[in-house]
Amino acid sequence: MNEQEAAAAVREIRDLKQRCGDERQLAALDDLARMLSECAATRGSYLWFAGD
Repeated sequence: MNEQEAAAAVREIRDLKQRCGDERQLAALDDLARMLSECAATRGSYLWFAGD
């Protein structure tokens, strides 16, 4: 995921958080938002996910 894709994804986190009630899911979304924000703020960066 490049910085443009990460910026778009970080905007969707708020919507996802409203759909989650589980504290572990909310914490995971907070972690994901942090990583996406860092990627979006760093020109030429990529965020890679391992696994499926």
